[in-house]
Amino acid sequence: MKSTLIFLLAMSFAGQASAQSGPVLYPKLSKMLDSLAYVDQWPMQQMFKQLPDSAGRNLEDVEKENYARHQPVLEKIVRQVGYPGFRQVGAKSSGNFWLLVQHADAHPDFQRQILKLMLPEVKRKNASPVNYAYLTDRVAINAGQPEEYGTQVTYEGAGTPAVKAVSRSLRDPAHVNQRRAAIGMEPLENYLDMMTKMHIEMNKPKPVVQ
Repeated sequence: MKSTLIFLLAMSFAGQASAQSGPVLYPKLSKMLDSLAYVDQWPMQQMFKQLPDSAGRNLEDVEKENYARHQPVLEKIVRQVGYPGFRQVGAKSSGNFWLLVQHADAHPDFQRQILKLMLPEVKRKNASPVNYAYLTDRVAINAGQPEEYGTQVTYEGAGTPAVKAVSRSLRDPAHVNQRRAAIGMEPLENYLDMMTKMHIEMNKPKPVVQ
């Protein structure tokens, strides 16, 4: 389930916050990105906790509406400041921008544009190489191509929910862990095990209220 991966990505931002200290160039933009990310994540957090929407809405529809509403805002940000990296908005807010782009699957050309803008920022240590890896895989999958790092997963196995996370596709699987290690990622086996556990936890039957 894509929501499991999305929620996991959001949880990874705490470790990025230490990458930036001191003032940022665009503090108002930083706050806006954090607000957009909060709205983006809320439906997934509710689904992860197996909590309904208080207004009775379908939460998957809510997240799609959020993505569509955020897209023109993201495009405007890029036109005005380029890629908002650590120095521009801080590590947390830069990660939030990346997360919003990661969810822009309805706009693959935009995702490819951001991937190109992100690479020189990674080289300047102004953006996360791990986030770059996730977006690399997302762009590849959306183009029908194999992943480099195995971050985009599906689930296999008997039962409900399915019990094993596997990479959707993978170029040169024998060397994937070398590629992952080169940018500071854990071995693929560890990542898939974590994804499996999160998927199972997210899809546990709700307890029956007596």
